[in-house]
Amino acid sequence: MLTENDLGLELKCGNVSGMYFFYGDEDYMKNHRLTEIKRLVIGEDDSFASFNCFDFNFGDGEIDLGALHDAFMAPPMMAPQKLITASFADLDSLKEKEKTALLELLREQAENDYGDTVFVMKVTSGGFDPGTQKKPSPFLAAASKFMKCVDFAYQSDARLIRWMARHFADYKLELQMREGQLILDSCGRSMFRLIGEVKKIGAYAASRGATEVRAEDVLACVSRTDEDEAFRLTNCILEGNVAGALQNLSIKMRKREDPIIVLSQITKTFADLSVAAAFIADGRDKNDYARSMKMNDYRAGLYYRAANLASAEYFARAMERCCEADRQVKLGAGYSAIERLICGK
Repeated sequence: MLTENDLGLELKCGNVSGMYFFYGDEDYMKNHRLTEIKRLVIGEDDSFASFNCFDFNFGDGEIDLGALHDAFMAPPMMAPQKLITASFADLDSLKEKEKTALLELLREQAENDYGDTVFVMKVTSGGFDPGTQKKPSPFLAAASKFMKCVDFAYQSDARLIRWMARHFADYKLELQMREGQLILDSCGRSMFRLIGEVKKIGAYAASRGATEVRAEDVLACVSRTDEDEAFRLTNCILEGNVAGALQNLSIKMRKREDPIIVLSQITKTFADLSVAAAFIADGRDKNDYARSMKMNDYRAGLYYRAANLASAEYFARAMERCCEADRQVKLGAGYSAIERLICGK
């Protein structure tokens, strides 16, 4: 199996041949790499692109093996190679016999490869379970024997911040690491969402004549969910950042949110972190936690990193303090009970 970086190095050298299977979380980079492959195979002159580029898009439970077979049989027109792409919204929704037939078709074409066809199979994030590195799924294990299987994982925070900084430069704005991390904490690591948020923040900051992105710009433009805000507040408590936690709480107070609901969000976050700490203590990895909690990989990673900051015993005590704060809130203490929870009193 290859990483997206491995594929990028191959394409930079102009090496493109055979069959590729794109899967994983980062759909933006799948499309980016597919565009690069198309440019290398079809070239800059797309006069014959309609003859040499076959694109198939299959929805849930859909596949047309006959059409795929015909595309493989068609010779390139006025060019040395042709490109076939098959995009699946949900590969796992296919019946097992259809998956088997697909693999048999592709294996047969790979064995009879004449070097005139490049094939890319792409699956949307969440549409394929690859298993684990030690135990890949049966489909991935079979495909890896004759295809270049590329795992498009989410990019690292540092790389995403550099990428956003390049786009903010189009607005003549600088992005510092702190503000870049705030955007990631608010939006997640999906590059499709991030590019939309960058455009909003960039236009807003540029309209006031700014030269760099500020935290105020991010908070003004990015829509945060209650779960994101609760995690940020709880993480401040966990890090001992009392000022940061109180600042996050003050935002909720200004929004006149019900203290019972705010505390329930904090309590749920601590409960999820407590489970993560228990998984860590048992030697189980992030993927087990994500599956058990029905949580996406990015959020599971955030909770795992946060849970590593303290022991399972700490989280047990934190849950006791949350229960006491809940009792105080329901007795009429309101936000003061949450403030005491934050300050450890």
